[in-house]
Amino acid sequence: MIVDDHPIVRYGVAQLLNAQPDLQVIAEAEDAEDALRQLRHGAFDLLIVDISLPGPSGLELVRRVKARNAHLPVLVLSMHDESVYAERALAAGARGYLMKHEATDALVGAVRTVLAGGIHLSNRLRSQVW
Repeated sequence: MIVDDHPIVRYGVAQLLNAQPDLQVIAEAEDAEDALRQLRHGAFDLLIVDISLPGPSGLELVRRVKARNAHLPVLVLSMHDESVYAERALAAGARGYLMKHEATDALVGAVRTVLAGGIHLSNRLRSQVW
């Protein structure tokens, strides 16, 4: 599921991921409440969440999702600087952080990493953390 308040972003991410032979976007939500409603009625392998959402933030959504389903991986995809928000996202329970200005193949790679059980961080951030 893609959770972003911008329809064009949801569309673009869905198109990119649906073009992969082994990936399929099956739901979209424009805010945290819509995402939580859909999570109650469906099974998902991954959530891709923006931080800036109307109502509860993406970070609050990550916290709520992890409280309900600790095993559901979440990848944060945001325009906000990773040096400020990536640590907060990981502390909330996200398995990765990717900035929206990254190349499209970086998103596909991040999705694959998180689905495989890994943690995705940019090379720049990874070098600062480890």
